[in-house]
Order: sequence, then C-alpha cells, then structure tokens
Amino acid sequence: MNSGSLQRRLVSPDAPEAAEVHRLVAVVGDRLQARFTEINESMNAAIEAGMDELTEPDLVDMLHASVESNIATILQMIRNDIPLDHVQPITAATEYADRLGQRGIPASSLRRAYHFGSDDLLAFIFEEVRRLDCPPEMQLHVLHHLSGWMHKYVDWITGVVLEVHEEGRRFSVEQNATVVSAMVGKVLRGEDVTEGEFALRTGYALQPPHLAAVLWIDRANPGIDQTAVLETTARQIATCLGCARAPLVTVVDRSTAWVWFGSPADVDPTADAALRSITAAVPGLRIAFGARASGVAGFRGSHDQAEAIKHVAIISTNPAMSVVGHSVEGMAVVAVLARDLDATRRWVHDVLGPLSADSDAASRLRETVRTFLGSGNSYVTTAEKLNMHRNTVKYRLGRATDELGRPLSERRLDTELALHVAEILGSTVLTGPQ
Repeated sequence: MNSGSLQRRLVSPDAPEAAEVHRLVAVVGDRLQARFTEINESMNAAIEAGMDELTEPDLVDMLHASVESNIATILQMIRNDIPLDHVQPITAATEYADRLGQRGIPASSLRRAYHFGSDDLLAFIFEEVRRLDCPPEMQLHVLHHLSGWMHKYVDWITGVVLEVHEEGRRFSVEQNATVVSAMVGKVLRGEDVTEGEFALRTGYALQPPHLAAVLWIDRANPGIDQTAVLETTARQIATCLGCARAPLVTVVDRSTAWVWFGSPADVDPTADAALRSITAAVPGLRIAFGARASGVAGFRGSHDQAEAIKHVAIISTNPAMSVVGHSVEGMAVVAVLARDLDATRRWVHDVLGPLSADSDAASRLRETVRTFLGSGNSYVTTAEKLNMHRNTVKYRLGRATDELGRPLSERRLDTELALHVAEILGSTVLTGPQ
C-alpha cells in the first residue's frame, strides 16, 4: 500500500467531520490506555506464536520491551494527536532489530512481528470503536482513520528497524569474517590452533579431506565489492563437488577469496562440466584449485598449491585456463615456468622453432604432434582423437618434422613439455606469425 492510499484513509483536516473524528480517536486512545496490560500481553502472545526464531531468552525479553514501547508510543500519539514526523525512533525497537541482525535472524522476522502486532492491536481498536456512542457512519470514519494511521505508523517504524537490522547484520558479518580470517591465518602460518577451537570459531572441521581454491574476478572494478558473488559461487561449487557441508570462505579483498571445500568427491574439478558452467556465468571469474588432501597439513598444502598455480590462470590466453587445477598433469611445472615468461618464451622457441609461431597453421601442427606423442606414436589413435584421416595425420607430422628440423624422437621430453606449455599458456609464450 503506497503512501498516497494511506493518506486518503486519514480524515482530511478540512472535512466537516474532522473535529469529531479526532475527538473520538482520543476517546478510543484513552480506553486502549486503560487496557494497556491486556493489549501488551495479547500482542506479545500473537507475535511469539508466529515466530519460531525466538528461542533465546534474551531475544524474548528484548521483544517484550520493544512491544511495550511501541504500544506506549502509539497510544500517546493517538491520545494527543501527535504527528508522526514529531516522533523519534523507539530505542527498545531499534536495539531489538540490531540484535536480530547480529544474530543472523532474517529481516522477514521483523516484518512478520510488526504484521502480527499491528493486526492484534487493530482488533482491540475495532472493539473500542464499536463501543463508541455515536452513529455507525461516524464509527466508520473513526475506524477508517485509525486503520490508515496504524498502517502509516507501521510503514514508518518498519523502515527504521529494517535499516538498523541491516547495519547489525553487516557488523556481524564483518566481525565473523575477521575471526575466520584470523583463525585461517594462524593455521596457514603453522601456529598452534586446536581443531576444536578452529571448528568452534569457523564452523569448519580441519580433519576431513580438503580441496582448497583461490577465486578471483579478473580485472575487477575496485569500486565494486564482489564478495557476495564469490561466496555464492563457492557454495554452488561445493554442491557440484558433492560436499555435505558449506565451504569455508575467507575474503582477501573485494574481488578475491580463499576457499576450502571439506570432504569433496575425489574428482578433477577442472573437468566438471557443471562447475565450468557455474564459473562461466560470472564474467572474469578465475579459479585455481589445489589438490585434495587431509588434515591440518592438507588444509595448508592444498591452499599453497592453489596459490602456486593461480598465475597460470592470470597470464594464460587459453580460455579453458580460467579454471586450473594443481592435480592436472604438468600444471605444477607450467606454473614454475610461468614465473619467468621471457626465459620460458625463449626456451619454447628454441625447442619448437617455427612451431612456436602464434598462428592457426602452427597451432594445428602443435596439436597433431602433441596428440601423436601422447598416443604412443599411434597414427590410428591420433586420427581418431582428432577426427581426421590417417593420411592427414601423416602429412601434418611430416610438416612438423620439417619445421622442427629433427625427428620427433629427438629431444622428445623437451618437445612434449614445450608443446604442453604452449597449450596451457597460449600466446604469452608464442612468437609472432612466421
């Protein structure tokens, strides 16, 4: 209901019946004041019956204080015709909202509380209006005015308390993030932290197998906080990995997070189509996974591995490398080589010669050689994997041998590694077209 429709429900100051309506409203207010204790008990009971979240005694006490203060304020305003813009937010109500926010109780609980409470008070108002000694038409004017006034009051006070609730929620999240970050830092530094203390403070157990990851938004706008996106993505990945519990997420900055997935399935996350679909939905998202490992050492080790290979995802021009994993064969070696791109680029060119050119033709030849060497020098298997005729494979391998200036059997280890580096890092280690 918008403010315009609410305003129309209030009696107009220029209406002939305005003075009489306000006099009778004050009468209703006095009669409600006489029933204050009854109204207070009834409203508290109505709210408590509709809210399962109120299980902690201190929250119940704060609710009662908020209800009592709201009733006192409402009746004072009705009895004395006090305008809404002359009223200050009720301390007990804002303190209750702040505590709910800090406890992580959703804002919908506040909305429901005011809904239940206002409905209960309107029932009392209706009773007193019916008892007024005036014509039915005047009773209707009074009821219409009071119900509109109540809706306007509730609209105002819920706006106030919801804003306070959000501030309390943010404070709680920031405080919790600080605690989690501190505990994670201690474990990563090898400081003494008991598993019980860590689980109590973070809600995450250190004993089961872990799969650590670094998530970040590449070239993110520093003015935009991407924390919520990263946390949501981490939860979606946990579901993909079959994790039975929520991941542990600690924010590094506005666009980077460290994540641990507890007891994940022993699978290669970089090959999971559903996971790649999740990451593809977030522009600029990059993920580096460590290897699955157990215990405190595994918690540290998997994270260190993720950190070690994330540079691959940063510098690679291969779109498939937006998600990289330490367990992928050769990835750890590529990560080491990626630390000195100039030297690696020179080495790739030395090994592959013209095949290191950044061109479609050279790319086709590299793919054919890489598949052939990885298939045990089988023309048939290579043809099947590349979906081409065996004669085409032979032709390409002949071209590649000519470009290399040596048989494929010579410097085989260097050749395979250079081809792998070129595939993973892409144009960053290739030379201009030949």
